[in-house]
Amino acid sequence: MLNPQQVQQSLQEVEQTQTRSEQYLRYWRSGVIVQLWGVVWFCAYLGSYLAPAHSGYCWLIADAAGMLGTAYLLSRQKNASQPGDRRIWLAMAILVAFGIMVSTFIVHRPGAISVFWTSLFMLVYMLAGLWHGLRWTILGASICVLTFIAYHFLAPWFDLAMALLAGGGLLLGGTWLRRAA
Repeated sequence: MLNPQQVQQSLQEVEQTQTRSEQYLRYWRSGVIVQLWGVVWFCAYLGSYLAPAHSGYCWLIADAAGMLGTAYLLSRQKNASQPGDRRIWLAMAILVAFGIMVSTFIVHRPGAISVFWTSLFMLVYMLAGLWHGLRWTILGASICVLTFIAYHFLAPWFDLAMALLAGGGLLLGGTWLRRAA
């Protein structure tokens, strides 16, 4: 027979296990979306490197494909139908509007806009880590550091470096999230 202290300890262990399981499930579900965006960023940065005059179109097409792919993947998840999930799309719209506004103030330097947008979205990953697990913060911070290294030391090959570092980083990071369990 268990005494009250043992019962309380057992209940705490169950609660901790449930919390860890929920975190690992979130990692697993969102890992595939991070991988999708790794492919999107790889293609967009590679397109910008290969056809700099058409960089804007590369990003427009890649981002549209990424958003459609994200919407599709979220629609396949059971929790996607909950009303609260619409806040994510509203938050993304606010983030993009803010990014467009700030982009108009950035002095034109090759790669500066890309550094800004990459850092802005990785900031979201780092902040998400405060609520959803340390791996998000590590992933966001790692890609920010790689972005700054590419910008300062690989300037002639910035877009190619970013295809490998940011696109590849998100692909690997998504895999790391999915294997958290």
